[in-house]
Formats: sequence, structure tokens, C-alpha cells
Amino acid sequence: MKKKLFGMREFIILVVILLAAWSIIPSIQVHSKSGDAKKDFVKQNPKVAAKAMNFGLDLAGGTSITLQIDSKGLKDEDIKDIQQQSLEIVRNRVDQFGLSEPQISPSGNDRINVELAGVDDSTAKALVGSTAKLEFKILAEQEKFGQVVSLIDNYLLGRGEIKDSAKVDSTVAKTETAKADTLSDAELFAGNANKVDTAKADTTAAAGSEEVNKGTALSALYMSFGNGGFVAQEQIETIKRILNDRTVQTLIPHDVVFAWGSGFEKPNGTQIKAKRLYLLKRRAEMSGEYVSDARPYRVSDGTNSGEVAVSLKFAGIGPKRFGAITAANIGKQMAIVLDDQVISAPVIRDRIPNGEAQITGLDDMAEANRLAVVLRSGALKAPMNIIESRTIGATLGEDNIRSGFGSALIGLIITVIFMIMYYRFGGLIASVGLVCNALITAAVLSAFGATLTLPGIAGMVLTVGMSIDANVIIFERIREELRAGNKARAAIAKGYERAFSAIFDSNLTTFLTALILYKIGTGSVKGFGLTLMIGIAASMFTALTITRAIFDMKLAKQDTNTISIGGGVPALNNAHLPITSKSKIFVGLSVICVVIALALSIFKGFNFSIDFTGGTVFRVQYNDDVDHIKDLNDVLSKFNVKNGMVRVVGGTSLQNTYEVVVKSEQGADVIKAIDSDERVQILSRDEVGATIGEELRFNALLSVLLAWLAICLYVWFRFGKLGLGFGLGAVLGLVHDTMLTIGFVSLLGLSVDGAMVAAFLTMIGYSVNDTIVNYDRIRENVRLHGSANFAETVDASVSQCFSRTVITSGTTFFVCVILAVMGGSSIRDFGLVMSFGTLVGTYSSVFICSPFVVWFHNHVRRLV
Repeated sequence: MKKKLFGMREFIILVVILLAAWSIIPSIQVHSKSGDAKKDFVKQNPKVAAKAMNFGLDLAGGTSITLQIDSKGLKDEDIKDIQQQSLEIVRNRVDQFGLSEPQISPSGNDRINVELAGVDDSTAKALVGSTAKLEFKILAEQEKFGQVVSLIDNYLLGRGEIKDSAKVDSTVAKTETAKADTLSDAELFAGNANKVDTAKADTTAAAGSEEVNKGTALSALYMSFGNGGFVAQEQIETIKRILNDRTVQTLIPHDVVFAWGSGFEKPNGTQIKAKRLYLLKRRAEMSGEYVSDARPYRVSDGTNSGEVAVSLKFAGIGPKRFGAITAANIGKQMAIVLDDQVISAPVIRDRIPNGEAQITGLDDMAEANRLAVVLRSGALKAPMNIIESRTIGATLGEDNIRSGFGSALIGLIITVIFMIMYYRFGGLIASVGLVCNALITAAVLSAFGATLTLPGIAGMVLTVGMSIDANVIIFERIREELRAGNKARAAIAKGYERAFSAIFDSNLTTFLTALILYKIGTGSVKGFGLTLMIGIAASMFTALTITRAIFDMKLAKQDTNTISIGGGVPALNNAHLPITSKSKIFVGLSVICVVIALALSIFKGFNFSIDFTGGTVFRVQYNDDVDHIKDLNDVLSKFNVKNGMVRVVGGTSLQNTYEVVVKSEQGADVIKAIDSDERVQILSRDEVGATIGEELRFNALLSVLLAWLAICLYVWFRFGKLGLGFGLGAVLGLVHDTMLTIGFVSLLGLSVDGAMVAAFLTMIGYSVNDTIVNYDRIRENVRLHGSANFAETVDASVSQCFSRTVITSGTTFFVCVILAVMGGSSIRDFGLVMSFGTLVGTYSSVFICSPFVVWFHNHVRRLV
């Protein structure tokens, strides 16, 4: 009986694929360009850029800084408050600087992580490290705003005599204010300039020139609201260039200054994303140092009952000064200015003599919270110190993009070719699933505004390799059913049904390790964990739904009793492994290897990166073909640097490039000396404090232990009566793999950093993948044949899975080798560790974990 070709399942799959394709179009539009062309496209198409996937600093270039509160003598609640205040200060400054998609986030209770793409080290430190400046300024009168704009318009349009700003009458009449109910002394700010004067709104905010075009009036580039204007996002850079023009600056009176509002708004209920432009009196009426407290609340009585407000208190001589200022400026707007950006501009309704006021007219509690945090930042109780700084040059970022995406593409192509050759039509279906997997993963990252880093690309490549596992499990099951005499339709149905538990368990354990990476890791390691989680979820969806749908459509269109899925290799299909009887040999070999690994770890040690020790590491490139290792070592010797290191950076398209590591406080002196050479270009620079290093060491150990524990508990839970033995066996295999890999890292002198921790945890997740697939088959056969001949059942089960083990391990191994060879120097070590981990993980799952289950069943389980 034929089934219909297109049902609800197929419709959902089609919708998912179309949505995924639509989601990544903005990312393709933005990131297919580079250099100035990319910057121009982002400026001209901000809406498209906002929907595109963000690139991390290792791909986009820029600076990452970690700030920490100096918490000496502070209470816990004070530290949290300062962190919130500092977050708002940093966000305000970055917004003012006009950066694209900055990443600003709290870390722990006392830190802030800031990632600024396209910003050099010195600019970034100056931007986030200086003291905040909070001021109260009065807005210039509406007539004054109009006169200044008129002067600028005359200059831009080239009409009439250009008057000098000194001749502008500075004693213009006061702006008319709307009538309002009389408020109490405690109600300073009864209204808010956040309301747009719709009668005066100029809706001719058409697109303007990208340069200071003397044929376009300034007044045509904004929507007016009295003594200010709303500037559409597309016009901000144009107006900034106009206001920065030297001649325009001479036209602006010396007693006033233009200032931008903080953040974007949608004026008058429109969908236009705009920023406010104010004209302020240059002289500040009062600084923020006198603000003692500011708290958001909801008004409980009076005419403003139910509204959101902020209570404001002053200390010292603040009440007296504030009372005098409010008395002299009743009816005017007072701007609250943080680092030269206007946070809010409410109207003064009455004199406030007691140093307590309220700001009303706010939109919601979120705005009130933000304003209160900003006001309290006027007198921070402790400074924020820069404890970590990382800089990636644009040149190195572009090289990382080429090597990262190049390795991903080659890994995908090789995997597709192998699958088609080995599984014929089934391999073609699996390849469609692989492409859909990559598409969905990229779309989810783009849709949620995730930041893609070089380790993230490695995660995508790895999920492509690992997603083969699910397809291979299914195809091997289908082959078994076909060999048992089942017809194509029945074989496919049973193959998917019997493969589900193994696919679910193995993917979930890897998902757990990725979750640990995401929760405990920082920076690019966290991004790797997120990418891995999304990739695993996508691979399960594609393997269990998309490939099944294609099989069903094939059989529905052509009702046949056979299906092209390849015959496999007879030696693998008919393998009979004497694992249990030879277990002493395998255990003895593993013990010897573990002892060698421990000896290497103890006597040779490790090459810990500055992530764990603190210090400075930077990459330099010479513009000649001469070897400069001796020159760089001479610089280290000149400054008496101990534990310094110079090495050639391989696996990159950048020629004559070196990495210099200085595990001391002399990094600034060394880089200054090297940078003085005209032949040198500084590609990247990382600075890590000792505190960060200590925490990373602790988090690395904690991550590995948590991964072991989570996997043991999950396997114990999932495998019922046999669960404890299986769980302990899985952890034994993980300890075995971890120890051997540690020895491998020590032997090759690989750099132990955050990415290496990610490699260890990923290797742990992948290793347990293979183990659980074998365990799943053992559990299935025990249910069918009982546990009387348990050792024989284990041998038979592992032999039945051997073809799948070799194929999945082989494809993943080759993908990891590609990462090691072509992925660039930043993920070369990651690829090496994963390649080695794949081999030892396959060995342990077959020859260590399975015999342990037999031993546990025969000796321990009988005692409990």
C-alpha cells in the first residue's frame, strides 16, 4: 500500500528548512564582504546587520577586556550594586562610541566582560577604564536650537551670509511649557521630554548624504520635538559628520553643545528606530558627586498614582545647590548626562529645597531601574580594575575566517563523499541531513544573536562529524534487518525504532558535557559549548526526521522491496572479537600506557598558557623572509624575562609569524621593544591576570569531574539493574582516555589553555558516545537471551557494533585531522587532541569498558 508523498511531517520539515535558510541570509549578506566594503554595508543596512550572526574577536578582530571590582572593605550587596552601575556606564560609553554589536555582560558577582570588535587595545582601555562623569545640565531654549540649526542650514545650502555664532542672541525667550497640575516639593520632575510634539514633527526625515553635503539641510535629516530632534538610525553617522565639520563647529555658540540621547527609541508610535539629538547649555549646573541614592518605585497615591518613578537624594551641600538650581530653572528641562550622553531630560516643575526629588513620566520599571543605576554611578564606592585584555588584529581575524570556514567546508565535503561511496543511496540521504544540520545550526545561532568564534566553527565541524554517528547507527541497523530477510519498508521502520535509544543516550551524554562547557567556561569556550549543544540537537532532528522522511517518500513513490544502502565490508560485518578472553592483554597494555602518561606529566610537565598562569602573549609578523627567533629571544633576555617562550606559528596563511609568551609583568616593555622594529606588525595581544589563571585552573578541573559524575549518574539511571556497572565502566573509560590524552599533550608540548579544556571535555563526550552504543546493544541482547552467558553476550554485542564503531570513529577522526591541519594555529592543538582522543576513546569503549562490565557483573554485582 502506497503512502502519500507529502504529509504533516514533511510540511514541518519544509517550514524548518525554509525558516533556517531565511534566517542565515542576513549573515551571508554581511559576512560575505570584508574590510571597508563590509563596514559600509553595515552602516547603510543596519536592520540587515542587526539580524546577522555576530563574529567573535578571533574572527572580526578587536579587543576583549575583563573588569573586576576592587572589593576591599565592601559588602556583598555593595559589590552587586557597583557591578550594575558599571555595566550601565560601559554600555553608555560603547553606545556613544558607535560600535557595531558590542558584547557586554556581567561575569560572576564582581566582573564585567566587554568585547569590542574593531577596536584596538589602547582605545578599548580608555573607553571602559576611565572614571564616569555624571552631570546635570539645562537644555537650551527651543528658539536657540532653531537658530543654531538655521545657521548650519545656511552654510550647508550655501545661501545668504554665514553669520558668526558669537552674533547669535544668547538671551532668547524661554520655551513655552504645557500647563500641568501644581505638584508638591517632592515632585521635581512631573513631566518628561520623552513625549514627541506631534504637531511639530517633521516627517521629512529622508535619507541624507553619507558625507557633509552642502546641498542637504541639517533640518531635513531629523524629526523635531521642540528644542531637539529625533534622528533615524540611518542618518546618525551623517549628522555626526556634519556636526564635526570645522566650519560647522565655528557656527555653534560657545555656551551650548549638541549631545546625543542614550539608546534608540521609536518616536510617535512609528517603526523608525531613532536616537535623540539635544542642544544643551555647555556649563554643567551640578555634578553627580552629590547624589547619595536613587531608587526606582511605583507611586502609590496622588495624581501620579500607579506611575513608575525614581526617588533621588542628595548629600553634603547637594540639597542647597540643587534647591538653587531648580528654583532658577522652573519650567525648563534638566538633562541627566552620563559621559556626554543624555540619559533623561525631565521638566523642572517646582523648587526642591530638601535634597529629595522624584523623576516621573517613565515608560516602565525597566527604564526606572536603568535610570536609578546611572544616577547612583555618580559616586562609585570602588574602582573597576582591568584584569584581562585580549586583542586580535584584523589581519589575523581574516586569516582565522579563511582557515576556519575552509576546514569546515573540506570536512563536510569529505564526509559527504565517503557516506555516498559507503552507503550509496542511504549515504546520499545522510548527506542531505548533514547539510540540513549545518544549515539549522547556523540559523539558530543567527536567530538568537549568538557570537560565532573560531572554536565555535570547530564545534560546527565536529557536530558534522558526530552527526554521522546517528546515521551510521540507523543504516547498520537497517542492514541487519535486510540480512534477516525483512523487506525494505519493514527494515527501515525497525532500523529507526531500534536505533533510537542508542542515538538518544549517546547524544544526550555529549550534550551534558557541552552544557558543562557552556555553564563553567568563559569566552570562546562558552561559545563552543553553545554551538555544540545546538549542533547535537540539530543532528538528532535531521537524523530521525529528515532522513526518515526521504526514505518514506522514496518507498511511497516507488513501492519496492529493496533499498540501496550498500553492503559494507564483510570483515567488519562478520567480526567476532574475543574481547573478554583477551581482556588481561588489553588491560595490561592500558596500564603501561597510563604509567607512561603519568611519568610524562610528572617529569616533563605541561606548557600552561597564560590562561592558567597569567602574563602576556602576543603574535607578531615580520614583513621579510628572515628567521627572527634569535632576535625575539634576545629581547626577552634584554629584559631578563624568565619562563618566556618564542615559537613559530604554523598552520596559518600568515608567513613568518611568531608567538611570544611572557609569563610576568614585563609584557608591556617587551612588546614595546619589539614593536619599535619597522618590519614588525602586532597581530594580537592577550593579557591575563594571576587571579583569572587560578580560577581557570579550578574551573578546568571542576568541568572534567562534573562531566565524569554526570555521565556516570545518567548511565546508571538509564540502564536499570545493569546501570551501576555500566556507569562505572563508562567513567573508567573516561579516566583512561583523559590520562592518555594528558600524556599526549605533555609529550608534544601543546599549549594548555581554555580551548584545550574544551577539547578534553568534547573528547570525553565523544568517547562515551561509542561506549553507550555498545552498552545499548548489550542491554538489548541481555533482554533477548538473558544474562546466563553474560561474557559471550558482551562479546557478541560489541562485535555486532564493530562496523558502526569503525565507520563513525574513522569519519570523526578524519574531520579532526582536517581541523588540526587546516584549521589555523588557533585550533590546531584542539584538532590534535580530538584526533588522539577519538582513537583512544574508540579503543577504551571496546577493549576496556566492555570487559569491565563483565568483571563487575561476575564479581561485584553478585555481592550486592
